[in-house]
Amino acid sequence: MSKGISVFVGMNYILEDNIKFIKSAKTFGFNNVFTSLHIPEANYKKAILDFKEIAALCKNLNMNIIADISPRAFNYLGFDINNLKAIKDLGVSAIRIDFGFSAKEIAYFTQNPYGLKIEINASTVTEKFLKELESYNPNYEMLQSCHNYYPRLNTGISIKTFKKKNDLLKKHNLKISAFIPSLVNKRGPIFEGLPTLEIHRFLEPQISAKELFALGIDGVFFGDAIPTDEELKTVGKISENIIDIRIETFKPCSIEENIIFNYIHENRPDCAEDVIRSTNSRIGLKKDDIINPNNTLERNLGFITIDNKNYLRYCGELQICKKDLPKDERVNVVGKIIDEEIFLINYIDDETKFRFIRK
Repeated sequence: MSKGISVFVGMNYILEDNIKFIKSAKTFGFNNVFTSLHIPEANYKKAILDFKEIAALCKNLNMNIIADISPRAFNYLGFDINNLKAIKDLGVSAIRIDFGFSAKEIAYFTQNPYGLKIEINASTVTEKFLKELESYNPNYEMLQSCHNYYPRLNTGISIKTFKKKNDLLKKHNLKISAFIPSLVNKRGPIFEGLPTLEIHRFLEPQISAKELFALGIDGVFFGDAIPTDEELKTVGKISENIIDIRIETFKPCSIEENIIFNYIHENRPDCAEDVIRSTNSRIGLKKDDIINPNNTLERNLGFITIDNKNYLRYCGELQICKKDLPKDERVNVVGKIIDEEIFLINYIDDETKFRFIRK
């Protein structure tokens, strides 16, 4: 699993700003750079010059470049459409094939001997296309996929469509990436963000990234160029294999505080109907650890609870409420998930790992 940024060359982005941005992203844990070589608004002469400098920088930083490309882009670069070595020699690790290429051509590209990965459009893929592609015997080890970003408001895809497309791709064990927007520096000329999912257009980038990873994809890219350092930092810190959940606490005791924050929790394999149960929370309790009744309130959706001494052998069990539940004198309410991230409960399934981050 990986994280990436988008860098747009030949547009209204100063090369020095792009270079600074790439270096900053690297420090925050980003290892991939997406760029487009067929942006209609781009000045191609400037784009090619900038691209070569950026490619050299990425090579020095050990960052992978994924370039969105079309037949027209080959012409602008002065390359024959079948000359993938020339693309690889530019410093490109993968090319994202969008419009203009047939299934036969894509399958042929995957047989290239240069180690150049071929990336198909995950948002527009169909079962018919994948069957046609398979008929030409592609090298699936060289094939991956990435969703679109959608500049125009209301045009991003739904989670239902996202899952449907991903299910098709996973049948062939293809890696899948998608985009999140910046809330601060939105790319022109529309300036409405570059998300894959429409519901992410106005969300904090870290919330969007958490949801994409929870949906099981392999890579998340900022669609918009030059997000803020704070946006890079918060997304860069996200674990791809553990759901990080921001919470507010209700003055838990020191034992409860330790249970909440010093464990990576894991939901039981036998998922409960009403709550998420941490399998790890009782393990660290010592014989003399006593959790007295405190804050035994009505339990609302998203509340975090720890069983007190009155629940006998269950003392110390941490739970997250999946629905509103009544007050129980044996159950302490120790915190709650922030409103913006309550939806993450829906992604905690059998044996899903999660941890709490103090807001």
